[in-house]
Amino acid sequence: MTGFAFALEWERLGNAGSDPAVVTERARVFGGWLVRVGPSPGSMALAFVPDGEGRWDGEGFGEDDLDGDPGEAGEGEDREGGRA
Repeated sequence: MTGFAFALEWERLGNAGSDPAVVTERARVFGGWLVRVGPSPGSMALAFVPDGEGRWDGEGFGEDDLDGDPGEAGEGEDREGGRA
């Protein structure tokens, strides 16, 4: 087999309030997004953001996009997000 199984399509996101040299990009993958941030392709951090329904518009998740009651702590977490 030659070539790639698929090619990631990276989309550049805005970075309001950050260093202009820092680049943030995302690519849609099964079950969410790959997000990479950094000053150059050789030194970027990579994270997976779960979003099975593809609701992230590239700016942010609003309360309407979050599952559950925003005032409730998740199972095993206290209200500050730490482990209970």
